[in-house]
Amino acid sequence: MQDVATVRLNDSGEAGVTRIIRGGAIHYSCGQRTTYHSNYAWKIHVGVDAPVWLTDSSGSVDATAGARVVVSPPGVAHSTGAVGLSCAIFVAPGQRSTPWRASSGAFILGGVAAKRIVDACQRFEPAARADTADFVAEVTGMAAKSFGVPHSADARIEKALSRLGDDPNTPLSELAKQVGLSLDRLSRLITLNTGLRLRQHVLWNRLLCVLSSNAAYSNISVAAFGGGFADHAHLTRTCRAFLGRVPSEFRAPPDAIERW
Repeated sequence: MQDVATVRLNDSGEAGVTRIIRGGAIHYSCGQRTTYHSNYAWKIHVGVDAPVWLTDSSGSVDATAGARVVVSPPGVAHSTGAVGLSCAIFVAPGQRSTPWRASSGAFILGGVAAKRIVDACQRFEPAARADTADFVAEVTGMAAKSFGVPHSADARIEKALSRLGDDPNTPLSELAKQVGLSLDRLSRLITLNTGLRLRQHVLWNRLLCVLSSNAAYSNISVAAFGGGFADHAHLTRTCRAFLGRVPSEFRAPPDAIERW
C-alpha cells in the first residue's frame, strides 16, 4: 500500500487521489470528512487503517463503533469521514451489480465481506491508474450481496441515462424523443426506476464534467456557465449537495480514465 506521505494533498488538507471510470470512481484520502449530502451513486466507504464514521437520519456510526466498511445508497442524506486513511468507492446505480434503487438507508458491512474489502483496499496502490476499474469491480463484487437483489430498469430508461451521461446538456425534450417517450413520462419512469429525479441525473453528470475539466480550476465561474450551471453559486450548491464538499476543496481535476 502506498504510504500516506506520497499521496498528494489538496487544499483542504486531505490526502487525495480521485479517479473516474465508466460507472464508478474512487477517492483515496487521509482524514476524509464531508458535510451533510446525498450521493448520486452507491458509496462503499472503507477505513484502510482505522475506522470510518457516518451520520444520517437514522442515527450515527461514530469512530468508537470500529466500523471499517460503511455503505451509503444513492439519495440517502448523510455526512461521513474517517479517522485515518480511507478509500471511498462510488458505483453508479444499475452498474456493476448494484440495484437501481435502495431498499434501506446507510448500513455497516461486517463479517468476511468487510474483511476482504479492507484487505483489497490495503493492497491497492493509488498510483496504479490502470488497475482502477478492476479494483472497483473487485470491491463491488464482494459487497454485492449486501445491496440486495439487483433489478433491471426499463430499457428506455437505461438508454436515456446512458445518453445523458455522454452529453448532460442534451435538451430533455430531445432526450425523451430519442427513447420514444414524452418528457413527463420519461421523468416519471426515471424516478420510479431509480429513486432519483431526472434533474438529479442531469446535475450529477454536469458536475462530473465540470470537476473533470481544467477550466474549473482556472476560472470556476466560466466553467460553471459552460457546464450548464446558472452561475458559480449554483455549481457550488450542487457540488456540496452531491459530494459534501465545494469545488475549492479540490486542487486539481480528478483523473478521468473514462467518462462516467
